[in-house]
Amino acid sequence: MQVTNITKLKVKYKIDLENGKHFYVSEDTIIKYGLIKKIDLSKEQLKEIIAHESVESAYSKAVHYLQFGLRTKQDIREYLQKKEIANNVIDEVIEKLIEIGYLNDDHYVEAAVTDYFNLNLKGPYWIQRKLLEKGLDKDVIDENIAKICTEEAMIEMLYKIIEREYKVRRETKNKKVQKITQKLYTNGFTSDIIRKVFDIFFEDYEDENEDEILDEHFRRAYQSYSRRYEGYAFKQKLIEKLIRDGFSYYTAKDYVEKQDL
Repeated sequence: MQVTNITKLKVKYKIDLENGKHFYVSEDTIIKYGLIKKIDLSKEQLKEIIAHESVESAYSKAVHYLQFGLRTKQDIREYLQKKEIANNVIDEVIEKLIEIGYLNDDHYVEAAVTDYFNLNLKGPYWIQRKLLEKGLDKDVIDENIAKICTEEAMIEMLYKIIEREYKVRRETKNKKVQKITQKLYTNGFTSDIIRKVFDIFFEDYEDENEDEILDEHFRRAYQSYSRRYEGYAFKQKLIEKLIRDGFSYYTAKDYVEKQDL
């Protein structure tokens, strides 16, 4: 099959064949196979050139994708599949990227665990789940989590988070602990480590605002029920509301009984 014409386009070259068909190749493919006008190509040569160009084209797309950040093998596979590239071509591209060091799942795991923990403040279980979803090796994930998310590092991180969250919340101690615990648990920390850090935190922290917060909640409850209830029923409603707000029964009862109602 003879090449009748080679036309340079913006990115690639158009190769016209004597049977009226054509295909596109990169400059590297032109050089590799010595493609020139009027050259004769066998069916096997033509098949090899087209197959090579398919891999090179997919490889270029993958390299471009890698410029925007670290990727996993699964990331590359899914990206190229969306480009409707054949799986056998994708396999070759991934193998080539691994060989030249552009793709390394172990390095990806180490970098991801570091970023998720130190920058995103995520705990081990959140990180593990996230990386398993990317098709990464569980043993490699767990090894890096153990190395990076040490108990000492988690205690230091959680202490700062708890200190910040606790001071800005205008709620009862119980409510604060409950909501902060739920947030940290959702972010992948175990209840044991959360509880341990809260114990350390409360050894250092004196909640000087607890009485002030109790006053605020009482005033809101008073405004809500004073027009609808009186006497014993009024007191019971106030106590019940304070309990729902997170105060203990004895704290709520003692406070209400001290008020001039």
